[in-house]
Amino acid sequence: MAKNNGDFVSEPVPSSARRPWWEITFVTSGFCLAVSGMFAGAALTTGMSLRSVIVTILIGNLLLTLYGGFMGAIGANTGLATSVLAKRTFGKNGSIIMSLIFAVTLVGWFSVQAGFFGQTIHAMLPKAGFITSSSVASAWGGALMILTAFIGYKGIRILSNIAIPLLLILSFFGVILAISHAGGWASLTPEITKPITIMEGVVVVVGTFAVGAVIQPDISRFARSSKDSWLAMAIGMLIANGFIVFAGAVTAIAMGTGDLPAAMLQLGLGIPAILILIAAQWTSNDSNLYSSSLSFTNIFNVKRSKVVIILGAIGTLMGAVGIANYFIGFLSTLGVLIPPIAGVMIADYFVLNREKYKFDGGNNYVSFKWKSLIAWILGVAGGVLISWGIPSLNAIIIAFIIQIALNRIGEKTDMELNTTANQEQNI
Repeated sequence: MAKNNGDFVSEPVPSSARRPWWEITFVTSGFCLAVSGMFAGAALTTGMSLRSVIVTILIGNLLLTLYGGFMGAIGANTGLATSVLAKRTFGKNGSIIMSLIFAVTLVGWFSVQAGFFGQTIHAMLPKAGFITSSSVASAWGGALMILTAFIGYKGIRILSNIAIPLLLILSFFGVILAISHAGGWASLTPEITKPITIMEGVVVVVGTFAVGAVIQPDISRFARSSKDSWLAMAIGMLIANGFIVFAGAVTAIAMGTGDLPAAMLQLGLGIPAILILIAAQWTSNDSNLYSSSLSFTNIFNVKRSKVVIILGAIGTLMGAVGIANYFIGFLSTLGVLIPPIAGVMIADYFVLNREKYKFDGGNNYVSFKWKSLIAWILGVAGGVLISWGIPSLNAIIIAFIIQIALNRIGEKTDMELNTTANQEQNI
């Protein structure tokens, strides 16, 4: 079976290819860090105090760490990508449904982020000429993101090892300068225009990475242990993602914009601002494309690197011409379908069928696992219909409970049927 340049698309990552915890942490952090997180932080400041914003960020990221950590542990224990794991949980054909949802959602967000990148570059450097026009910047930005996704996990790892420390240092420096410009920490008092509760704010924070936490096995399968995977997820969410949302909140109050690169540009820090923007978008969006290519490879028997080029070209073109912006509502709807997949998979692996998640190189998968599919559908319904709480978390919990209940009921029914059959034979 082809290893696809050491990427192990359809087989477990062997122990010889596993990476140290700090590299897994950098890659996970790179996936978490995106400029969109800054705008989420800015949105929070319009509805609550800065203290409440900090509490909200901590709660939201703890929830993401929890279910992303469980998903990551499955990847680390098995060495398998999310789309391959789905074959055990949902069946061979059932996993195609899941892979299609993953792939379309992720490549869609890749196109949105590529377009957003171009628009932001143009807004920051409106007089820099042709190279910084929105469409052209989207094109060369998308090309950068395609490059590391094409190389695979190794390319994403190398970029993250370089970019994440630089990004965090520059961002921290920018936040300190913004606070100083505003007159100090005591001056950071947001103007609340539309009050929101902490629970409502947590929904915003969880939304920044609800999909990414589910597909964490795509990264954590390269971890040496589930402990390393948990550590990477905790640092990536609580520190990296938490800080980027916090940075957006602080700069929104101090500078009037939650866009940290734009705020730094106002402070005369042009080059650091550009570096932050490029690094933040590059390290997150190449992971979107990478995971999307893994999912499409599970559907079609095509080399992953070719899939990256095709999907990346489509996504970049959509971003460059602005088409992707019209699909944000559609992509958000698809995003509702993904969190309960985690609930089903966590229940199936940790409670029901852990011993069956061993790769033997064969094709001994059932076509559909209907109990899992039903649990997923009901989880989606619960997430959509229940108005209280956090929709994505509601969906995960409902799917988790129903997956266990359906399988336990099935076991009891099968046992009763077997007992009745034996009694009839003895008569």
